[in-house]
Amino acid sequence: MCLSNSQSENKRLSYPSLGLKLRAFLWWNGTYAVTVALSLLFLFGPFLYPQTLGLFIVLPYFTYTIFLKRDELKQGSPWPIFSKKYPGIIWLNKYLKLEFATPPKKLVDLDNENNAQALFAVSPHGTACDYRISMDGLIDTVVPNMAPNIRVLSASILFRLPVVREFSLWTNCVDARRSVAEGLLDANMSILVIPGGMEEQLLTEHGKEIVYLTKRKGFVKLAMRKGVSIVPVYVFGSSDLFHTSNFLLAARHWIMKNLKCCIPLTSGLFGSACPLPVKTTIVMGDPLTFRPKIGGQPTADELDVAHKAYMTALTNLFNEHKERLGYADRELEII
Repeated sequence: MCLSNSQSENKRLSYPSLGLKLRAFLWWNGTYAVTVALSLLFLFGPFLYPQTLGLFIVLPYFTYTIFLKRDELKQGSPWPIFSKKYPGIIWLNKYLKLEFATPPKKLVDLDNENNAQALFAVSPHGTACDYRISMDGLIDTVVPNMAPNIRVLSASILFRLPVVREFSLWTNCVDARRSVAEGLLDANMSILVIPGGMEEQLLTEHGKEIVYLTKRKGFVKLAMRKGVSIVPVYVFGSSDLFHTSNFLLAARHWIMKNLKCCIPLTSGLFGSACPLPVKTTIVMGDPLTFRPKIGGQPTADELDVAHKAYMTALTNLFNEHKERLGYADRELEII
């Protein structure tokens, strides 16, 4: 049975209380404000106060994070209590009614295996990927065995920004370079990737389900080389967390391609950086295992077949859950 647009919208919204809405608004915007202020302080402060800020704060911080403690190039530096108990994350989870759907039996069986590991491929990215930090403290409810050893591949720039670096490391993020990913899988750990990356972030449109995947085969190749299963993951609600704009899209796309800097034009609650009150549900599919004829050496044809199978599985996962979650009126667009 198809739902009307109004019924679908009712299912999609989280309807937080005014108090919860205000707490989420103040915390999320406050976090952004502090991050921007500290980044500007670290950038310009040494020129204004070279001895106090430059010598005693900025220089020690970057010496420590760039040369001495590079946890993002190893196995990260997670702080589980932060993900589960930090008030801001708790408020955001309640505000978005963020939850995981019941995992399929095949995923439960995989998680129950000794030394279980997987590559979790999450779509879509969304304009800000706000759900990522929120899901970190909840993922152990669906894959309790693998959860402590899951690391999230993240953009290198995140580990150069004060506060953002700490938040990222505490919530299981590591640098997204290939050597790090391979090292984690070789250590029998699991990784979580968002294949669409900045392209998908820039192409996100409010009210549409767009996934940038047709040219993203690296994560499939990595899984085939290392012999691990790929778990397709879809985040319902992530595309609607912000209103989006296509203003100067071509120029912003050029900046992204050439300067590796993504500039999404978005507005959230009251026009701010706080997400809109959209119910966010994360669904996981059956693990997909692709075995090349020669172990660890997939051919181009084998990779193409596996990649197409993954995209089909993601589409089926979306279609399986979309009506129940209020998205019956939408189709998944893979570009």
